[in-house]
Amino acid sequence: MLSALCWAISAILFRRIGERVSAMGINLGKGVVALVFMAALLLPGFFDELSGLDTNSLVALAISGLVGICFGDTLYFLTLVRLGARRTLLLGSLIPVTTALIAVLFLQERMTLMAWLGMALTITGVTYVLWQRAPQENAQQRSRQGHRAGLFYGLLFVAANALGIIASKLGVADIPALEATFVRQAFAIAGLTFWGLMVRDLLGWVSPLRDTALMKTLFVASIIGALLGTWLSIAALKYTHAAVAATLNSTSPLFILPLAALWLKEHVSWREVSGALAAVAGVGLYFSSLAW
Repeated sequence: MLSALCWAISAILFRRIGERVSAMGINLGKGVVALVFMAALLLPGFFDELSGLDTNSLVALAISGLVGICFGDTLYFLTLVRLGARRTLLLGSLIPVTTALIAVLFLQERMTLMAWLGMALTITGVTYVLWQRAPQENAQQRSRQGHRAGLFYGLLFVAANALGIIASKLGVADIPALEATFVRQAFAIAGLTFWGLMVRDLLGWVSPLRDTALMKTLFVASIIGALLGTWLSIAALKYTHAAVAATLNSTSPLFILPLAALWLKEHVSWREVSGALAAVAGVGLYFSSLAW
């Protein structure tokens, strides 16, 4: 559950940065900070282990980094600015559902009736909250067009992350999870850098980060979310049942509600509380079915 708390806190911090820094700039800055700290944690034996990674696993991790982090996290930050942290994290609870559907359609995996019921409950909870547009905080979010754009980016963010997870599953067979995360992040940074050079806006993405206050916030958010959140989720998978860990790691929508009320002084409706509870319960039901 600590990993879910980390992601909830980092979502609020990234949301604040997103008002002044582009989604691509946040993603690139976050990636560099996380990559440097992961490299320090993994040295000295990491590169020897990486040299033994087979080509298929490396390609799968590269695809996962480019799709799931390069594009997926950029879409996440675009969603975060338009919908806010609460609704963005709630949309994120659809990632396990989407991943399962992709696995069923393309990997011929089978699901039990309980798993299907869990997926249906999650989708119902998310739809219940997002169906009614809540009051927004600034002029951009008050426009219906901005809200619809946020939902569009959010659904793409969910799809990209689900595809990234599928690719990661194919690539982690021969490498530990934290090392695989490093490889994914390295390819994501390479992809973002190439993208910025192609559109000739790389300096424009990162120039706002010359502001000391913004850079400090980005640094803290990156350590809490991209590093600690990922690390704790991996530890959960290592020391407890996968179904339990996956369910606990999906409770970010529950943590963001009290944080929004106490830290940001935002009004949290019962509709949001009940929808978040339903979505997380659906995720729990789905993963618990896998344990049987």
